[in-house]
Amino acid sequence: MKLQLQYLLQHILQDMGVSDVVVDVSISEDAVHGEYTSNVAMKLAKSLKKSPMDIALQVQKTINSLLLTISHKKQGLNTAKEDQKISGEVSYNKVLQDSSGILLTIDRVEVVAPGFINIFVTEASLGSQITRVLKDGKRFGTSHICMPLQLEEMGEVTPAHIMVEFAHPNTHKAFHIGHLRNITTGESLIRLLEATGHKVTRANYQGDVGMHIAKCLWAMLHDAQCSPEAVRGNDIHVRVEFLGKAYAIGSAKYEKDDEVKKEIGKINTQIYAKDSAIYPLYQETRAWSLEYFAGIYARVNTHYDRLYFESETYTAGKQIVLEGVKKGIFEESDGAVIFSGEKYGLHTRVFITKEGNATYEGKDMGLAPMQHSEYHPDLIMHVLGPEQYSYTRVIFKALDLLFPDTANRQFHKRYGWVKLKHGKMSSRSGNVVLGEWLLDEAKRSIYEILDKSKSDYTKIEREEIAEKGAVAAVKYAFLRVGTDQEISFDIKESVSFDGDSGPYLLYTYARCKSVLRKVFVIPASMPEFKEKQKWIPGQARDDSMNSKERLLARFISYFPEIVEEAGRTLSPNILCTYLFKVAALFNTFYQAHTIVGEPQRIALTEAAAQTLHNGLYLLGIETVERM
Repeated sequence: MKLQLQYLLQHILQDMGVSDVVVDVSISEDAVHGEYTSNVAMKLAKSLKKSPMDIALQVQKTINSLLLTISHKKQGLNTAKEDQKISGEVSYNKVLQDSSGILLTIDRVEVVAPGFINIFVTEASLGSQITRVLKDGKRFGTSHICMPLQLEEMGEVTPAHIMVEFAHPNTHKAFHIGHLRNITTGESLIRLLEATGHKVTRANYQGDVGMHIAKCLWAMLHDAQCSPEAVRGNDIHVRVEFLGKAYAIGSAKYEKDDEVKKEIGKINTQIYAKDSAIYPLYQETRAWSLEYFAGIYARVNTHYDRLYFESETYTAGKQIVLEGVKKGIFEESDGAVIFSGEKYGLHTRVFITKEGNATYEGKDMGLAPMQHSEYHPDLIMHVLGPEQYSYTRVIFKALDLLFPDTANRQFHKRYGWVKLKHGKMSSRSGNVVLGEWLLDEAKRSIYEILDKSKSDYTKIEREEIAEKGAVAAVKYAFLRVGTDQEISFDIKESVSFDGDSGPYLLYTYARCKSVLRKVFVIPASMPEFKEKQKWIPGQARDDSMNSKERLLARFISYFPEIVEEAGRTLSPNILCTYLFKVAALFNTFYQAHTIVGEPQRIALTEAAAQTLHNGLYLLGIETVERM
């Protein structure tokens, strides 16, 4: 609806002699100002040399004239005069023809100082939107039209096919809460992109070779308390905890002992060479990490189309860099191969070490062409932390020079750090806040809330509520703020069943479903009541909406536009804010009214449930039917 209103205002302004203005139409924050508002009159005051109020009043007069013409046509009156010249000497036939649909939804237009144009829609229009929700179901809010994206540094682009690369955990190391925010962000962005018409390929690039693994394996081979034999056959969580312990010990020894440093360097070389003396242990422990990661992916409702690994990009990346030396893209320096970023306002980085090993940078040169050849994306979006920003600038520039045909197809989507009271996490010291620990703590807290409620949930229901509630609590806490903002995570706040939290939204959805279960359990002796369950828009005025019903219907109708904005700007927090408002409005409506037996209110309840369900899906959150 917002786009249609923009189109209408654009045409009216063109006929007023304005052809180069961008018309902004936004959702009104307060219902007293209508459903939509525009400040375009204030933007045009200087160029038109008129007061904003005069411009806004002229727009209002034109819309009123158009509404009158449509009304006359519906009544079968002669409208030839109106069709030709509604205002001055300007013909509005095209506006009537192209915008008749949106004009039919407008109830009235008001102008408010200093020049806001406020647009109110009809109750019949709101009613039709509720009917649309019920008809579209899970499709409500989605679009088959590929929407443009507004990306930092790239401007507006419309990539039909996007590869989103996210999570990026390294084997033999902990999956910490930073990874959990990464995977939460990536999953929601993918679902928003799909909902706004984009084809998405899910990718995960994981570090399965490198010094961090050599440190871990060194501890297994040289430290008595890190014998892998002690954990073989145990639960995956025991084995992964063992890997974390071994890595911490190996890392500490590496920093303090030069002889150990040499030994770890040798192990690293052996891993790359697939030396039989070390490779079986490497493969076994690598599989432990991947098994553990797969369990986390399933727990947080994420899957991948392709898992990429540094071990498969290493050789190709090194070869591409060496070929780039011949092309003058890279250069040799003290036995290493570097990219001189200063030429492009960037910094210099090493791509091949003097020992002949490809660095992270060098491996990335092998990843990008592999991704493009396998999936042919229009854009590759890398969900990475802010500390990687200067790194990706260099990587993207080198790739553009190496592969001009796929230039400008890489984008770094930043997400902020997650902090607890002890500050930034460091796996080197072993002081790691694990992602799964956070989920388990949230789950334990929800169990405590359920215990205090003395509810009659079955054991299976309690487990479902606690598990899904924990995932909702953590994901929503991550997504409710801007992706690039840092988070100080508060478990108590995140698991609350009241206020701006994931469990609150789940609880509201479950409340809707509880009401609907009562509605649809109707005695067979009351067929006439069953016939009244469907709300027909445009029914008699004595069935019109009161203020609370209209507020709820109004916000539900915004859902497709909220999804479009959240997708266009890659901002799940916009959707979070919206869903919290819908939940709050429904709970106010619920407290004030009897719903069962009132068709219009039943329809609103069903529409609210569907909207919450669809919105939570886009956040990567599963709903519960009872809570």
